[in-house]
Amino acid sequence: MERRPTSAFAGAGALLDRGIRDQLRLSWRLLRDERVTALKFAIPALLALYVVSPIDPIPDFLLGLGQVDDLGVVVAGVLLIARILPGLAPGYVVDEHLRDMGLRRQAEKPQAAAEDVVDAQFNVRG
Repeated sequence: MERRPTSAFAGAGALLDRGIRDQLRLSWRLLRDERVTALKFAIPALLALYVVSPIDPIPDFLLGLGQVDDLGVVVAGVLLIARILPGLAPGYVVDEHLRDMGLRRQAEKPQAAAEDVVDAQFNVRG
């Protein structure tokens, strides 16, 4: 017999793809990390400004429609943050968080180190 979730939001996590959930978790960790540039607060600040702004494409006094457009912008903004934030963080910080989340093995080398580079010459004979 199949068990159903007890609350309306219990199954909401199942709506999101695992990759998106992992990306959101990584972004949340990077937002809280002080090693990431302060530019990380620009998009959340713009989102907050949009939500509290009285200027909207669909006014908030139209009950339902006004709130739905705000919700859509917030969802799109959160997904944008999840996509952009790892690019603002140094690579070693992102790798450290991915390892802590269990998404990357310790033995993996995400970037070539100086000792991994091979300097060579070759001649082409016809």
